[in-house]
Amino acid sequence: MGIRTEYFAAPSDEVAATALRTPGGPADPDQRTDLPRFDAVAVPSMDPFIMLGGLAGVLSGRPYGEVTAHPRHGTLVCSGGDEGPWIVTVSQTLADDLASAAPTRLARAAREWSATAPHAVPPRQLAAALLPLAALATRAADLGHGLYCWTSLTE
Repeated sequence: MGIRTEYFAAPSDEVAATALRTPGGPADPDQRTDLPRFDAVAVPSMDPFIMLGGLAGVLSGRPYGEVTAHPRHGTLVCSGGDEGPWIVTVSQTLADDLASAAPTRLARAAREWSATAPHAVPPRQLAAALLPLAALATRAADLGHGLYCWTSLTE
């Protein structure tokens, strides 16, 4: 069993919670418009707790325990039950750090992050995940939205 993660932007926790009603995730198209319900990116195997905590520490230069103690780091917004899906917050500090990071900073962060990741993840794989996540963070910042993670178990 694995984990599926989609990061998405929403103007509030209440609006983000509506993504729970989209069984395919926040990028699922609205049946009336055929457009995605949320601006979202799939980032495989990047859980919003441990992996993003490591990323937040690398980007901010702060200890892992400090960044994961942030009140919005992985805070549950809503739950679909024991098997998910779940929607959790991404701290605004991390969202801001992602939005402001140049591609060279993201590549350097991926190398540093790879060295501290709990599972061996190649820096290229992390960098490939960071670029769309940072672009999402930039679009969210432009709209004054926050970042969220829709997470579900997979078989």
